[in-house]
Amino acid sequence: MVHENEQEDFQRLPGLFRVWDLARVIVPGAIYRIEEAGLTRDGATLFAIYQVIVSTMVH
Repeated sequence: MVHENEQEDFQRLPGLFRVWDLARVIVPGAIYRIEEAGLTRDGATLFAIYQVIVSTMVH
C-alpha cells in the first residue's frame, strides 16, 4: 500500500515499548515509524513508535 501523501507528520506515541508490546499498539489504518530507543537493565531493546492515522489508502 502507498499513502497518497507520504509527507505526513508523525506523532510520537507516549512511552517506550518492548517488542512484545507492538501487537497492542499497532492498529489498522495507520502508518508507523519504529526506532530503537535504548535498552532496559536486563538487556531488552526498547522502541519509540511514531504514528500517522490515515483515512485514505491507495493500493
